[in-house]
Amino acid sequence: MRSAAWPDVRVACLWIAQLPLRVEILRHPAWDGRPLVLGGAPGERKVVQLCSPEAEAAGVWPGLPLREVVPLCPGAIVLQPDPVRTASVLEAVLADLQRVSPLVEPGEGDDGYFFLDLRGLQGMYGELAALEEAIRAAVPPLLRPRLGFANGKFAAAVAARLAEPGLSKSRMVPASETRAFLAPLSVRHLVLLEPEALQRMELLGVRTIGDLAALPFNAVQAQFGMPGAHAWRLAHGKDTDPIVARPVSASVQDGLRFDDPLGSIEAVMAAIDQLLAHTFSQPALLGRSVRQVRLRALLSDGTSWERLYTFKEALSTRDAARRALKSKLDLPNGLPPAPIEELALELLGLGGEAARQPGLFVARARQLAEIADAARQLRARYGRVPLYHAVEVEPWSRIPERRWALVTCDL
Repeated sequence: MRSAAWPDVRVACLWIAQLPLRVEILRHPAWDGRPLVLGGAPGERKVVQLCSPEAEAAGVWPGLPLREVVPLCPGAIVLQPDPVRTASVLEAVLADLQRVSPLVEPGEGDDGYFFLDLRGLQGMYGELAALEEAIRAAVPPLLRPRLGFANGKFAAAVAARLAEPGLSKSRMVPASETRAFLAPLSVRHLVLLEPEALQRMELLGVRTIGDLAALPFNAVQAQFGMPGAHAWRLAHGKDTDPIVARPVSASVQDGLRFDDPLGSIEAVMAAIDQLLAHTFSQPALLGRSVRQVRLRALLSDGTSWERLYTFKEALSTRDAARRALKSKLDLPNGLPPAPIEELALELLGLGGEAARQPGLFVARARQLAEIADAARQLRARYGRVPLYHAVEVEPWSRIPERRWALVTCDL
């Protein structure tokens, strides 16, 4: 039996609306309440990507050419995308939420969603109010997060979107009330469906989630395929999607901050030398190789810069990594477009011990471990694992091609 202090909910969803704009407000608190407009990155179309409610009230909308923003809203602050700072804030929030619940799933990209698995937490927090207080403490108030509780990820996300900003009051949807809560809402909340499918639903008169739930399952699946079948189940409150935490990948990182911004290749390489010396001296890299390096920089003009370099071969020494990075930065447009104020270096794709000759006869478990390590290196290099093994399919067939099939190795 559930106590009144802990309703029948198993998922909490924390949502930060307009995350890139809220990150800028976190840097400049005086901008809170001002009309903010996010434009395109260099090389992209000069249109509004995102705008705050204050800018929308002045007539600004996503897709509007940037040249028309100031005539409509003279006080608007036009910003450029800053993916490095946004990613840093997301990582910090995720790390703090993982102290609240051991199982946290971040959303895709910078959509601002975090899903927390609440199962087993009642014994730790006692009451749901104590858990809410722990979540509030994990998120800076200037981000204005919204919080929803439900028995599934979809209902929790909808509850978070309808909650009041700032965590002042969360939205609670117990399992028994899920279907009634979703029924009057627009089908536009079913973001798993393509916009064309949602438009076709509305043309067919299916405007609310309750309208969708009232249709026969077979008819919905015939019209909209597997996504439509999934949406029908969600409309009935049947959400069994598990919370999947982001897999932990081993990495080593370090960073530097400079009083005088770095603008030349010599100064940048000197800073990279210091970072490589420190990272390659850490115990986590002892006897191991590196396949990828990520460089992140905060620039003097207020923007950020990020590059991920994948090497053709695994590198196991500081000098080899330095030469590989210098060859990348020496290319045209290899350096950031403005002087660097902060520089961070992260080594990824850590492999097994380098230059290690195994014995001729080894245990099968050790062989599989080495094959799995090679598969990780191939995935880092090509984005997939180009390894296959033969599986017997039709041993009775007289045609050799039908007897065996090549199947991708699941490593």
